[in-house]
Amino acid sequence: MSIFEIVLTLIISLGAVIWGVNIYNQKGTWFLAGWNTMRKEEKETYNEEAMCHLFGRCVVFCGIGAFLLLYGSFNYNDVILCIGLGIVAVMVILSIIIPKINPKKYRK
Repeated sequence: MSIFEIVLTLIISLGAVIWGVNIYNQKGTWFLAGWNTMRKEEKETYNEEAMCHLFGRCVVFCGIGAFLLLYGSFNYNDVILCIGLGIVAVMVILSIIIPKINPKKYRK
């Protein structure tokens, strides 16, 4: 791996992990797609704390998955790349499905 590849891998994955921790602590939600454009009346129908905890965890694991994906890609290791891709895919799917499965927890 070249220095550029190492720096790129670390910046993207650490950025996602730090952002996920901030979302978990209910900071940085203005950067969430859909949440920042939602009307105030509609936002009030959601349990913001529970949503932030869910999305924060998902973004942290997406950061870990992005690290594995980039590391595997730059080192030509298909197993690690696929594991990282799988983690990112599972987190995206769970962040969509979990609020639908358990609406009482995520809605007021």
